[in-house]
Amino acid sequence: MPAGTIGFQITGELTDGDYKDVLSPALRAAAEAGDVRLLLAAAKGFDLGTLKARFEDLRNDPELDLGHSKDWKRVAVAADANFIYRAAFPALSKLVPVEVKLFGIDDVDAAKAWVLG
Repeated sequence: MPAGTIGFQITGELTDGDYKDVLSPALRAAAEAGDVRLLLAAAKGFDLGTLKARFEDLRNDPELDLGHSKDWKRVAVAADANFIYRAAFPALSKLVPVEVKLFGIDDVDAAKAWVLG
């Protein structure tokens, strides 16, 4: 990942344990260090619906200060998304009050470039 960004490759389900043990601690460290620019790159077949719970966890985590801190910049999600998820993603992205954009599974490089912007 480019400097100033944090990224995760999601190969299966994003579980409560993944959030608690990996994602949340890494995001807390990034928030303490400065601007948070997050890229989630999901493997083919990943269920985008599972991100809703994780976005709610992010939004409600008082240690992350999501949406209240100027340190949060952008979140890019690169995933295999059908038209239903593409249509629903804007509503899902409103769960976190930062700029969020969905990219196709083969557009990870474009997602990296956007998240840096």
